[in-house]
Amino acid sequence: MSKILLMKFLALIIIPFGLTKAQTAILTTGKTATGASGSTTYSVGQVAYSQKGADQEVMEGVQQAYEITTLEVDNESIMEKKILLYPNPVRDFLNVDFGKENFHNSNYVLFDSQGKLIRSGNLLHQKTELNMIELPSSVYIIQIFQDRKNIKTFKIIKK
Repeated sequence: MSKILLMKFLALIIIPFGLTKAQTAILTTGKTATGASGSTTYSVGQVAYSQKGADQEVMEGVQQAYEITTLEVDNESIMEKKILLYPNPVRDFLNVDFGKENFHNSNYVLFDSQGKLIRSGNLLHQKTELNMIELPSSVYIIQIFQDRKNIKTFKIIKK
């Protein structure tokens, strides 16, 4: 009796593992790309990257598309600058206010949401007013530079 019970128990455990196909995928296409530094095989469908030891390998899995954008500055003391941009969202004029911070040798560049340079200019006063009237409603990125170093980056919404 105990042999039959043991066989039923093993059958309940082993058979489901043989039927699982969690890593099976139907792919639409694939190819091998080769170059001077090596080759890679890819497929359109399910792909994921993983690291095994010191080498990186492409393994089965699901790839989700995402984009990471990092806005960074080089120096820790630069990150502490307290520069204000207001109003945001803006309609007509955008104020760049350095407050008590040093504004000498400062300039700005303004980009649209696709990264196209819209305009650039010098910031000659502690508080500078930028004309935004002629710009269409959109999202813009403005970078503030001092002595050719990016000290602040802001996202601006134009109504």
